[in-house]
Amino acid sequence: MSVNHPEENVVSGLYENYFETQKEILTIEIRKTRNKLIYVATTIFVFDFLAVMIANAFILQTFLWISVVPLIILALAFFALKEPMAAVIVASLLIVGIWVYSIIITGGLAAISGWIGKAIIIYLLIAGFQSAREAAKIKGELKAAS
Repeated sequence: MSVNHPEENVVSGLYENYFETQKEILTIEIRKTRNKLIYVATTIFVFDFLAVMIANAFILQTFLWISVVPLIILALAFFALKEPMAAVIVASLLIVGIWVYSIIITGGLAAISGWIGKAIIIYLLIAGFQSAREAAKIKGELKAAS
């Protein structure tokens, strides 16, 4: 005759519900990371497009050139669905590298020009990094429990 202990069922049920909740939170954090990278790509494109329009230098070739970096970041956004932390780090390094290159080429003028766009991009990258860090933490918990 088997004795069913209701206390054990409650505890195991809570434990299973916790991991289901963690999986849902992981999905949400990964989606947040992806969305932040999409917003970064959009912000870069919009500010570059505005700069080209203000300079009255809009031709097909410049449109293609200003589309390169946003398309790379957009690809990283979809890579973030698999590896969110790596995608945010690569995007951050790419953007910082471009900014440093621009500052070197323009003699420091690029450091102060477009500061609103840069502030938005920095905010989005920090927010994406926080979501990616949370996703990595939850992924580690789930892997350790499996």
